[in-house]
Amino acid sequence: MTDGENIIEVSDATFESDVIYRSQSKPVVVDFWAPWCGPCRKELPTLVKLFDKYKDQGLKMVGISLDANGPQAMQPILDKLHVNFPVYWVGVDMAREYDIYAIPMIFFIKNGQVVEKLPGKRSHKDLDRKIKELFELP
Repeated sequence: MTDGENIIEVSDATFESDVIYRSQSKPVVVDFWAPWCGPCRKELPTLVKLFDKYKDQGLKMVGISLDANGPQAMQPILDKLHVNFPVYWVGVDMAREYDIYAIPMIFFIKNGQVVEKLPGKRSHKDLDRKIKELFELP
């Protein structure tokens, strides 16, 4: 994806078909974040590196912005950090539906099921280990 083109607007109703359903064939890492969240912004470069490392092995990664200010609040950060995976904007309502009680929060989805949730910013080493472990990657 090129800068300025990676925000996809999605509703609660289409989130499952657009994100969860995709994990039926490929594992998905879902990062819930917001542009105003410092730890979220600090974790994004780590996620970009891990996506680059594992995308050729079938790993899918998506970002989900819970920001109430819409896609325009996200784009400058995504451009600056060269985020190369799709980012969905859903707004704040989804946080309640999916029990997002802290951000950043990462969901690991395998075979259409959330297999683990990690609240709070994590180190590159921790996330790399978790991706290998949960998705059985070399």
